[in-house]
Amino acid sequence: MSLYIGENIKKLRKERDLTQEMLAKFLNVSYQSVSKWERGESYPDITLVPAIASFFGVTTDTILGIKTIEQENKIKNYLDSFKELSLKDNEEARALMKQATTEFPGNYKLLSCYLSTLVSYGYNEPEKLLESREEAERVYEIIQNYCTDDSIRVRAKSTMCSYLESLSRIESSGVDISAVDAILAEMPLMNDAREIKAMMLYPHDSEKRYMACASGFSALVQLLGEMINRKASCILERDVNAIEAYLDFVNAVMPDGDYGRSWYLMIFNYGYLGVIRHNNGDDKGALEAFRKEAELAVEYEAMPEVTTHTSYLVEGLEFNKATAFKGGSDNIAHSIRDALLEGYPLSDEFRATDEFKAIIDIIK
Repeated sequence: MSLYIGENIKKLRKERDLTQEMLAKFLNVSYQSVSKWERGESYPDITLVPAIASFFGVTTDTILGIKTIEQENKIKNYLDSFKELSLKDNEEARALMKQATTEFPGNYKLLSCYLSTLVSYGYNEPEKLLESREEAERVYEIIQNYCTDDSIRVRAKSTMCSYLESLSRIESSGVDISAVDAILAEMPLMNDAREIKAMMLYPHDSEKRYMACASGFSALVQLLGEMINRKASCILERDVNAIEAYLDFVNAVMPDGDYGRSWYLMIFNYGYLGVIRHNNGDDKGALEAFRKEAELAVEYEAMPEVTTHTSYLVEGLEFNKATAFKGGSDNIAHSIRDALLEGYPLSDEFRATDEFKAIIDIIK
């Protein structure tokens, strides 16, 4: 929790057109003390707060910033509730963020969360995607035009790109996928990303550099998996070399099976591998891939909320399932079971085999 005593004293002093020296004389303290208060290096003695409040003709709550602290706590509660709801019920999360941004219209973290709820409808909900368009564009423009936090602005750009891609799939939207080009051109290059830069900055023998490298490596493995995953989803009829190479690579660099941010990618890429092998006539290889996919999905759901990596290149990093992307599903195991039973383009004869049914039995 932040204290705003120094900021409030400075604001009130300037409103009265007083110098630090003048205020110090009125309060019978040194001007160095006033300077330290305003810089946040120290606070006035608690017995002096009523005198300061009396001098400026305000309450002690105003000096202490009680209202500001209460607002901070309320905003934090909104953000915490959003994290929980966003994984369960987008409609409820959207309603909460609409309420939050109505109450705090100038808070860009809340606006960013609200934007994500406006564009998070699936492809099977085109009407809702279209209905939210005007509001999504309004919130996006506010963030881009007025927010000075680059991380929030870039996140909003990423969110809007995903939204435009969704709209481009709806014929009546009038949106072409090329609409994302202008936004992408304003986003930072991969080499400018936080994880990459952090690896270069700290002394080579420091703990900070070690953890920055571990975090950067984890991010790169995840990004590589996303690339393979996206590529595989469009070329299911082609060869399996890229997916096999990725899976072998991750298993080699994370031999303890602590996949962290790449858990969902490992699971889904084994699924894609199974589909491609089946389409290529390799049903034995397909069964091996689907079995591994099912086993990993069950293992993931059984993991504790927080785990610590032990594989050398990421050793010491913590992985928190609560903040992890899981492919749009609250339960990866159930999602994989549905995909195996209905979602994947598999033949009825293949699904009818005892070997395939045994894989389904892995996921209860």
